[in-house]
Amino acid sequence: MMLLPAILAASILPANAAPDKPAIDQAVFEAIKDEIEYGLEASRNQDIERYMEGVPADTRIVEEDGSITGRDQLKEIKLKEWAIIPKTNVLEMTITGIEIGCDGHCATVWTDQKWDRQMLGRDGNSEFNVVTTQKHKERWEERNSRWVNVDTIELGGTTMVDGKPY
Repeated sequence: MMLLPAILAASILPANAAPDKPAIDQAVFEAIKDEIEYGLEASRNQDIERYMEGVPADTRIVEEDGSITGRDQLKEIKLKEWAIIPKTNVLEMTITGIEIGCDGHCATVWTDQKWDRQMLGRDGNSEFNVVTTQKHKERWEERNSRWVNVDTIELGGTTMVDGKPY
């Protein structure tokens, strides 16, 4: 009988009652985190088709120098990068902040990225350990039931080559 008041209370809520905001926020966070991991896994495996699945046609990356990189340029850049990267040691991205808007259908996400990899030198034979970090401010949108990063601003980072600042 103790359950009856709770059941009655639940049954008198309107059918169109607003969903629980913390639950929506957590679901958005998890969905974006999963998309980020999907893209990182594609990068680790140098799988350009899988990587580009999550890149919308109108994607826009504002580089540190202010230049803009679009989808086609991004694909070219990734292929060139991967051509001289025989091995990724670590590639990770952490969500450090999130603001959800558009009734749960868009978000601004702040991330910290670390990429530790082996890269070939200009001679094509020598190998160096390169570790970069980068902070991003990203704009994400839910499109066709999938979260996509539509705008990234690079906020700065570091580059180390064989343990020395570059």
